[in-house]
Amino acid sequence: MSEKEKKIIETIARALPNMSERDKGYFLGYAEAKADEKAPDQEQESEKEVS
Repeated sequence: MSEKEKKIIETIARALPNMSERDKGYFLGYAEAKADEKAPDQEQESEKEVS
């Protein structure tokens, strides 16, 4: 994990307890959408490595 990723995670960890339930839900939905978006890219990369 890069230093930038670690810093992002630390910032989220500090902010999350202070968020309202609505904001937490919004953030979770956004994060899940981004994760789903990235998943096909990772599958394509793994297919390239196998070929």
